[in-house]
Amino acid sequence: MIPSTWLPHFRGSDGELAGYLDGTEPTVVPRTLFGYPLAAAGSTADAVRVLDERGLACLGDRWVLKREDGEPVDVVIMSAYADRVEVVETAYGVPVPGSPRHVVAAPTDRLILAV
Repeated sequence: MIPSTWLPHFRGSDGELAGYLDGTEPTVVPRTLFGYPLAAAGSTADAVRVLDERGLACLGDRWVLKREDGEPVDVVIMSAYADRVEVVETAYGVPVPGSPRHVVAAPTDRLILAV
């Protein structure tokens, strides 16, 4: 579950939850809906800008999941919540019928943005 000390940030343009602000000035970290840090710590204004621009957009990016056995696998996010993120493996860039799915408790350090 997302820590209660993280402040939810809602995009001004549509009121959608875009992520969380973790910390206090001058070390605020913009985090995704499931806790992944989207940028280094900085000012609140910088963290808000990152969440407005990337908070929800990054959910469509490619990610790498470190499976429980330690093996890294390429995944895409199916859905993200304050308590979990649901992903599907993408061996060839897209999920196919029967692609393994995983539910990972949030926040997590098992997901990283693919390079």
